[in-house]
Amino acid sequence: MKPHSDQTIGSALQAAAAVFPDRPAVIDPTVSYSYAELDRMADRMARYYLSCGVGKGDHVGIVYRDCAAMLVQLYGIWRIGAVAVPLCTSYTEAELVHCIRTADIQLLILGSSQTGESYARLLDCSRFPVPVVPMDLLTGDLIQAKSASVPLCVLEQAKRAVRPEDPDTILFTSGTTGPTKPVLTTHASRVATLQAQAQVLSVEPTDRFCSALPMYHCFSLTATVLAAMAAGACVVFPADRHTRTILQAVETHRCTILTAVPTLFSALIRRLETESYDLSSLKKGMIGGSSYTEEFFCRVSERLGLVLVPSLGQTEATAGITSASVDDPLEVRARTIGRFFPGVEGCIKDIQTGGILPPGQEGEICVRGYNVMQGYYKQPEATAAVIDKDGWLHSGDLGKLDRQGYVCYTGRLKELIIRGGENIAPSEIEALLLADPRIRSAKVVGVPDPHYTEEICACVVPASELSAEEVRSIVRQRAAYFKIPRYVLFFRELPMTSVGKIDVKALRKLAAEQFGGTP
Repeated sequence: MKPHSDQTIGSALQAAAAVFPDRPAVIDPTVSYSYAELDRMADRMARYYLSCGVGKGDHVGIVYRDCAAMLVQLYGIWRIGAVAVPLCTSYTEAELVHCIRTADIQLLILGSSQTGESYARLLDCSRFPVPVVPMDLLTGDLIQAKSASVPLCVLEQAKRAVRPEDPDTILFTSGTTGPTKPVLTTHASRVATLQAQAQVLSVEPTDRFCSALPMYHCFSLTATVLAAMAAGACVVFPADRHTRTILQAVETHRCTILTAVPTLFSALIRRLETESYDLSSLKKGMIGGSSYTEEFFCRVSERLGLVLVPSLGQTEATAGITSASVDDPLEVRARTIGRFFPGVEGCIKDIQTGGILPPGQEGEICVRGYNVMQGYYKQPEATAAVIDKDGWLHSGDLGKLDRQGYVCYTGRLKELIIRGGENIAPSEIEALLLADPRIRSAKVVGVPDPHYTEEICACVVPASELSAEEVRSIVRQRAAYFKIPRYVLFFRELPMTSVGKIDVKALRKLAAEQFGGTP
């Protein structure tokens, strides 16, 4: 079945509620809602927004922890054709103001932090250039009173006015290698992509997703939360994103599906080395967000006892570029990142000429189809830099096709190190380092150099005592001389972005400062 895009996100929820009215839709530590209840609450929240003057095309920012109330907020916004802008809960006042202005946010909802403190009390809201509504004030009685002031016929008219081609969401890119940008998508692109996500994972109504990543990230919003809704499955929100809390949520609520980035999977496995949880309910999972080794993939699969599915996605592709399926053999799932998404065109393009390459040749992974963003909001030049005249989205990821049509990931184009004219993929050196038991985590970055243009710096988290020369020796034994790191930096933990990816930008800056270059 090919994903179709003749629905809006709001109508997709209505359809699920009609088929699965009594099935659990969402569970968090304080409440649980069936699909019928979630559908009714989405309508009530939509009427609340209409009473506040929010209408089709308006941009509503939300800074709130993941929970059932956050999901209701999103559905209320989507249902009347407004554009949801979920924002990182770690942003400072300055970062929030930047996002408000960049995304033309007209109303900002501030909730409570993971510690229970009100963001509205923690931040100086008087500095924000838009009205701010503290989520703490949105009690059931207030929402009921405000929503009751909007006749049902007005709500129905607003719902009917929403079209699949209308914008649904602005998500800011995670910015691991550059500044964050506002990505604008449509209902059609998100609905088709979430259906594809559900398809490759073979999601069933009896499944329960543990949502371990934040919804302001496309991997969580599309591949977890909304993918569950496509099949009438349930989403479980842990109280926070600590590994103990996540494992407890899986155990307590008998979750069957867990999607996460490699760093989170690694942290969960470390937790399981000292603590015991009943994870027998887990059946499937999806991994993506950054690179990993085949050995790591197999270790996660075995330790968590699930069928792990690899994927490649990015915000600009509404989270979906490639994925394996649960029916693919382990060897294929561990070695590749799957095939291009159902109904999506994909190819490998030559970096220099832009021509499409045959299987076996490395180039840039490109896609076009329903999953491609409308563009960076009000940034046409930045959009033109990644979407070419033929509609191909240039992912910035490097890979090659095998003879069966599976994509083998080889690294990030922007992370490519060019030393003395030699193109060096950091992922190749990282794989060598991570294969050594003395190294727990590693990331390789380029450092500006006046002679070679760039030199190699290995950023390493050791598992046992290790010297810089021993790190170089690991690479020297199995790689060409020009791939040996000149510099080595040791860390207790590598710096991470708010969504659990290694912060390459921060590592480059640290390495350049340490060794005298300019990042």
